[in-house]
Amino acid sequence: MKKRKKVRKSTKKALDRFSARRGRGRPVKVVASAVRGRADNYRVWLERIWEELGVPLLAAQKEQDVVNALQTAIPGNNELVPFASLILKVIKDPRFPKRKKAQVHFLADSIAGVGLVTPRRSRDICAEQRKADAERHQVLRYEYWIECSCGYKGRSENHSCRKCGAVLHVPRLGYEYY
Repeated sequence: MKKRKKVRKSTKKALDRFSARRGRGRPVKVVASAVRGRADNYRVWLERIWEELGVPLLAAQKEQDVVNALQTAIPGNNELVPFASLILKVIKDPRFPKRKKAQVHFLADSIAGVGLVTPRRSRDICAEQRKADAERHQVLRYEYWIECSCGYKGRSENHSCRKCGAVLHVPRLGYEYY
């Protein structure tokens, strides 16, 4: 029997999707949007209870102190208790802020990675996601077509009439451009 001239190639689409080779690069440990969402939720929670939680939490020296502070501030809610060691690590960070609002945001963004990534990487992920959201929708240019009392009809220049310089007034928005 003759040998084949062309060797069969392996199939590109595997029948078993789970044993397929993964893509290039470092494997993803966390979903960035989930970290950002969790951080936003933690920010809201911590801002509400920081008056009761802040002082005992910042005075904590051991994990048990953190657990006690969390249980007194949020009775019945055990969501943050498993991350007591992570919270203690974040609070003892030399870059931990001094102001109340900054402390809340720093802590929330740091623990949003739930220990799957480092607190620093968790803060970086949150910052990247917020920056992407801010850049996603922006007004790049806006123009107004005006009819002025001087008789000019056309595009406005710097929110005013090109001919006489009358300032554009937008009554339904309640402000004028200067």
